[in-house]
Amino acid sequence: MNRIQKVLAGANIKLASVATDVLGVSGRAMIEQLIAGETAVGRLKAKCAALIPALDGRMGAHQRFLLQ
Repeated sequence: MNRIQKVLAGANIKLASVATDVLGVSGRAMIEQLIAGETAVGRLKAKCAALIPALDGRMGAHQRFLLQ
């Protein structure tokens, strides 16, 4: 979990600040979307205002590979 958060932080993605469990269902779905190169859209509707800036980062090919 720490390695995943470190890779996300390297891409300036702060998923842990809005998702209680980064490896939960919503967190994994967002990470899979980021790996696929898509814009991550989560199901955390209550935190939508904080979710968009937290997922605004630059995910490179190397970070996608490490997360995969």
